[in-house]
Amino acid sequence: MYMKSKLGKAIMITISALAACAVIGGIALCMAFPNKYANELNAAADEFGLERRLVRSVVWAESKFDRKAVSDKGAVGLMQLMPQTFTSCAAALRIKAPDAYDPQTNLRCGCYYLSILLEKFDGDESAALMAYNAGETNARKFLDGDEIFPETQKYLKDVRLAKKIYR
Repeated sequence: MYMKSKLGKAIMITISALAACAVIGGIALCMAFPNKYANELNAAADEFGLERRLVRSVVWAESKFDRKAVSDKGAVGLMQLMPQTFTSCAAALRIKAPDAYDPQTNLRCGCYYLSILLEKFDGDESAALMAYNAGETNARKFLDGDEIFPETQKYLKDVRLAKKIYR
């Protein structure tokens, strides 16, 4: 009887420890891969016919969902748009008083831009992502055999990882 009691306690402790690890792991995963601005993101993705998981992954790779992010090259907001790209997308979408740091505006412009790149590259997601990260001219060079920038290689890996997690 004593052995069964000890074994039962050990099993319960093990189950409790595993459950705690699962909860902590889930919390850590949610912290590392947040789902902020879900309504705005979903609306923008849907507006331009983009897979929501792709957009979420691009935002994660670009800014880690920091709406105030600014890159060392000057890209801003959730989707890290260069000012000229943002301005041209906002004009095409007829956005009055565009603010690159406003989540809804940045997501709409970023999704619009990504949808254009997907169209230009005949739906080739990798090519469109290379263009999003390194520019359309560089993406075409990569596709023609030039070596892909290490930063762009990392970016593609980051987006693919995030897409798996956001699945």
